[in-house]
Amino acid sequence: MPKQAPAKSTHVCLIIGEDEFSATAAAREKIDRFVPPADQTLGLEIIDGQVDIIDQALACLRRCLEAIRTVGFLGGRKAVWLRGVDFLSDPVIGRNKEVQETLQILADTMAGGIPEGHLLIITALKVDARTSFYKACIAQGELIEFDLAEKPWQRDRGAMTFAMHAFKDAGLQAGNELIESFVQKVGTDTRQIMQETAKLATYLGDRREVQAADIEAIISTSRDLFAWDLEDAVGKRDLRQSLTVLRQLLFQRMDPIRLISGLEGRFRHLLILREALDNRWIAAQPMGHDNFKLTMADLPEALAEQFKQALASEKGTPLHPFVAGKLAGQATMFTRPEIDQRRDWILAARRQLVSSAIPGTLILEYLILKLCRSRDQRTTNAAA
Repeated sequence: MPKQAPAKSTHVCLIIGEDEFSATAAAREKIDRFVPPADQTLGLEIIDGQVDIIDQALACLRRCLEAIRTVGFLGGRKAVWLRGVDFLSDPVIGRNKEVQETLQILADTMAGGIPEGHLLIITALKVDARTSFYKACIAQGELIEFDLAEKPWQRDRGAMTFAMHAFKDAGLQAGNELIESFVQKVGTDTRQIMQETAKLATYLGDRREVQAADIEAIISTSRDLFAWDLEDAVGKRDLRQSLTVLRQLLFQRMDPIRLISGLEGRFRHLLILREALDNRWIAAQPMGHDNFKLTMADLPEALAEQFKQALASEKGTPLHPFVAGKLAGQATMFTRPEIDQRRDWILAARRQLVSSAIPGTLILEYLILKLCRSRDQRTTNAAA
């Protein structure tokens, strides 16, 4: 959701953030409200801020100044959209003396007041809040931010919510598990989600109920995966997903040692949580959608603190409650002996990676096969 500062004027709006699709959509919505689409041929001037050199940046800013100062056709309303001025945060172009001087003229123009019947929309990835240009924007108008969440799990949750709304707007029907599968393939970029949703709707034709086979058949895999995607898949003992993620990570040239280290850390957490579950120090309550709520028993203060420190990162950062609940749910998938055995397998695989001539891909795939194998398979092999 966007962060929006209280509006001081309808004449200036600065929209910033890494979620470029949402920022563009917000700009379009404001422009359409100010100048009806039917009147935009003469009532809208778009100035492209995507530049590569200083001279282009100067030309862009000067054109914006000229557009603001020019009266609308027949005295009608006029919207000026300075679009995608990402050079504001460029360490070379943005700090150029002449560019800074021209930005100051634009800031002074805004401070003096945009002419009545004019709207100035500025979209950018980010703007230094210390500059007079930024201060003039927020002093004369409103600021809307579309920053992406810092934590990957927060981005995933945000993408899930966005995809649910996109499916609903397209008239598509799908449960949470299917939408999660969709997001896992598409990623968290909102523009990509919208494009893939439109493609899916076209593929389905008159049919509105989405099935797993539809997502598999038509949706492009465009998401860059991370080490924790592999850790989550292994933690859920999902062999098919684990192998898919592993191969994608290796294709992205992820360091095998880094993947091994991530799995070591995951099973260390699972060991701690399994021990806590077995001793009834905690309980993991299913909340749906692979989420669990972790609740702690009334433990002695020293023991509770020791437990929290054991789950903390190497830097001492506490484990987020959402992540702790998810990992507690994964811990329920393994017995204590199974976790101990898997930690031994991971250690042996690490030794192989650094000491043998066997390709790292084969070592990791074999390790994943062992980590994710079912309990029935283990029992059958033991009896054989």
